[in-house]
Formats: sequence, structure tokens, C-alpha cells
Amino acid sequence: MYRIVVTGLAALACGLALAGTATAGTQDFTLINATGTDIHNLFISESKKDNWEEDVLGEDTLPQGESIKITFSGKKACLWDIMVKDEEGEGVYWNEIDLCETSKVRLLCSESKGCWAEFE
Repeated sequence: MYRIVVTGLAALACGLALAGTATAGTQDFTLINATGTDIHNLFISESKKDNWEEDVLGEDTLPQGESIKITFSGKKACLWDIMVKDEEGEGVYWNEIDLCETSKVRLLCSESKGCWAEFE
């Protein structure tokens, strides 16, 4: 397991979820929301892309303490960027997460440490 810390966002609660269908890809992973708040928006994009595309949660939220299996179909890229937003629209993002080497992504936040992600 390794950990990436996102600094300067201590007050922001962050999280992530994505539902997919079809054939599983190498990048499939389980997302765990351990941020202390519900997640209202989630964007996942191949690294180095210019836009975040659509909110994969749509009208749904990922409650604090819940997890979801995220699946990919027909994607070859290993490096992905992830952005999440809370109810107020405050966001945090992680760049170049190697989803080919990760089976679990746990997102955590605290007022004293900011937001970070742990990977297995």
C-alpha cells in the first residue's frame, strides 16, 4: 500500500465512485469513501486529457463509509486523474493514479492533514 497526500485542502471532504458495466478491464478497482462526508460528483479522466468529461455519479451520491466497484471496458491507459466534489461543489483531485497497479482506492480527509488517498 502507498499513500499520496493532497495538501492545502484541509476543510474539503473528498471521495469518489464510479459505476461501470460490460467487460472488466485491468484498471478496475474498488473505491472506499472514508472522507467523513458524502461525495456528490465524481470525474475520472485519462491523465493528460484536457477535460473531465461527465460526472459519473449523475444524480447519485457515494455516502461516507460506503464503497463501490469501478469497472472499465475497452480502456488501455493505466494512468488516470480523479476529481471529486462535495455538496457545496468544493473539489479535490489526484493526478496520474496507476489503476493498472491498484485494486483499492481509499479516500480520506481530516482538518489537520488535508485529503489523501491510500492505494492497495
